[in-house]
This record gives sequence, C-alpha cells and structure tokens, in this order.
Amino acid sequence: MRNIRAKFFDGVLIPQERLDLKEGADVVLAITVPPPGRTLEALRTTAGAWKRTHDPEALKRAIYAGRTLRGT
Repeated sequence: MRNIRAKFFDGVLIPQERLDLKEGADVVLAITVPPPGRTLEALRTTAGAWKRTHDPEALKRAIYAGRTLRGT
C-alpha cells in the first residue's frame, strides 16, 4: 500500500506520478480530500504527530525477521 496524489478531471482520477500497474489492474482507493484552501494548514497541524511514538528501526527488524521466517 502507498499514498499517491491524483487530480480529478471530468470524472477521472489522474495520478500525479507513475504507477507500476498492469493495464486493467483492479485497485482499491481510499480517498482523502483536504478542505478547500486548507491543505497547507492541515499539513502544518499534523506535521510531526508520529514523532517519538514508534521506533522505525524496530519496525524494519520485525519486517526483515518476518521475511526470514517465510523464506522470502
């Protein structure tokens, strides 16, 4: 799962970055629409909200350990 930005024109979402998908692939979208004119404010109020709430190195170790157990 990853987040990407897209523009909505004429009933179609247009990704703002290249997607590595096969033609005709089904995807699931979770859409967040920032309030008009408040995008920067929303970013500023949430910036750093996760700081010191988790250990990214521990997460990496857990991911790699899980891969090792499955042999991938």
